[in-house]
Amino acid sequence: MDAPVPPPHPAWFDALVVDVERAFEVAGPSTPGWEDPHPDRDPPPEKYSQCSDPGKYAIIHARVAAWVQVLADRNMATATEVAPQPWLDALRPPELLARTLCLLPRVPGGITLVLASTLVDGQVFGLDVGLSKQGRTVVVDTVPDCGCDACDSGSADLLRTVDGWVLTAARGGVLHARRGASNITRTLDGWKGTGSHPEESWLDGSLPNPPGVERWAGSAWE
Repeated sequence: MDAPVPPPHPAWFDALVVDVERAFEVAGPSTPGWEDPHPDRDPPPEKYSQCSDPGKYAIIHARVAAWVQVLADRNMATATEVAPQPWLDALRPPELLARTLCLLPRVPGGITLVLASTLVDGQVFGLDVGLSKQGRTVVVDTVPDCGCDACDSGSADLLRTVDGWVLTAARGGVLHARRGASNITRTLDGWKGTGSHPEESWLDGSLPNPPGVERWAGSAWE
């Protein structure tokens, strides 16, 4: 399957990220970043069975707080806390979500981005990312994707991932499509798919919705 060509980044992306970086300087002083501990991607075997400092992942939630502030200041989206609900392709049951925020765009027809803080051993850990339409939320990512010391790629990678999902939702278009056990999801600069037969055309909003395919799509937030 050829990769569907991602839409171009709109001009307002850069200014938005600059504002987030400034807000993060205020929201993130107590959550310091860290370098990739395994730049050669060759961690010792024992690193796969431990997370020596789960508290460091608080930096993810500080980044979310910066985004919430900037989107509100720019009148692009508001954050509303909602009760945890089951998601399509859920990675964990609702009781393992500490807080669920819906970023509700101001523009009519914008897609809702859902950011849920996850619980591990009773403590806030990472983030589940979802897209919601008409009350149906589908999970598209988890940050970090693992959390063990071996899979740690540094804090900058985590922040880029959070930024990427907010920007992807804000850009709009067809962001996720599924039929049966197959699905495909738009990312900031590409796509990812699961199942045996996800089709790139499912993400092309200029084409009619294919038979049996459900799409998550929305207008740009700006």
